[in-house]
Amino acid sequence: MPNDRYDITMSTLELAANTVGIEKFGVTSAEPFHTLVPFLESYYEEGRDTGFEHPMSDFRWNPRAYFTEAKSIIAVAVPYQTKQSQAMQHPSGRTGVVSRYAWGQDYHVVMKAQLEQLSMKLAALLGEPVKVLACVDTTPLVDRAIALRAGIGWIGKNGMLITKEYGSYVFLGALLVDKNIEPALTPSVPIDDCGECNLCLQACPTGALLDQGRLDGKKCLSGITQIKGMIPEEYRTKLGRRIWGCDTCQTVCPKNRHTLVSMREEFEPDPALGFPDLKALLHLGGRQFKRLYGHTAAAWRGHQVIRRNAIIALANAGDTEAVPDLLPLLNDPRSEIRGFVAWALHRLAPEDTRELVYVAWKKESDELAKKEMAWSLES
Repeated sequence: MPNDRYDITMSTLELAANTVGIEKFGVTSAEPFHTLVPFLESYYEEGRDTGFEHPMSDFRWNPRAYFTEAKSIIAVAVPYQTKQSQAMQHPSGRTGVVSRYAWGQDYHVVMKAQLEQLSMKLAALLGEPVKVLACVDTTPLVDRAIALRAGIGWIGKNGMLITKEYGSYVFLGALLVDKNIEPALTPSVPIDDCGECNLCLQACPTGALLDQGRLDGKKCLSGITQIKGMIPEEYRTKLGRRIWGCDTCQTVCPKNRHTLVSMREEFEPDPALGFPDLKALLHLGGRQFKRLYGHTAAAWRGHQVIRRNAIIALANAGDTEAVPDLLPLLNDPRSEIRGFVAWALHRLAPEDTRELVYVAWKKESDELAKKEMAWSLES
């Protein structure tokens, strides 16, 4: 209930959050994130952005520029590592790897629904309308900066928001509210608890992690698995058998070794989707992909990106048994598929496939795909 200073007290917020099943939350004001500005400016100016981000503007660091009525922000962290996903191991054989955040239901859908429930519960407790704006990953605002200032966790050297209870295996969201909300009395976490540990920096396959939690997004394999078209040569073998996303900097983090697990059924994993059969992915059509992956966070780029990544993964796995499945794809309608098939065949069976790749090269009209087939001209 409101008091003389605040429209919503912490006890009211706690009641609302507990009622709708939110595990971890914090509160901060809607004041601008001035300290974020130089970090964002250098990120764009140095060309470390991926193209997935919103362009630099006041919307990125000033909540009130984005939602003028905002007075407070409720930051929310939803854990997604369940007991089953914690125990899952990459099986041997012809299987790829999907980042564990995409093993269950799409967190955008799950969290937006829960934030909507939270706003309705607050309105019911107050007995008056509450204007809100829900933010889950796709708005210009920086969720990690909001969570940090709200005391949910600290930013690790891998750039991830790390919580005491769940490590970095949390989805972040925020609810901008047109009410003054009572803040917590004391910060709940230290500003930095990584200490001297540099395991994530040492383990990153591409050196994408810089100092002070900074990231070179163009080198991050998680983003690279999601770009369309041709993947630069220097990253292909580093992808290994990754089909979607990369968890390396999280799996090596000591803060993720002994964490609480999520009890949410929405995030229970499907092993067949977490470690998919690579050959099956080669023949995945759009409708089948939507049926299998449409409910997950791995669906938004479509099935052709997944097919391309499966071709790369088969080559990296040295799977020569996949050659008969790859050869027909030299005639695939998509040029990046044709190009990567030629690249994979060069790695798997160059002598046995040279003549067929040369035939494909002669009729290829796309210059990038043709470049990948040029090895067939070698004597």
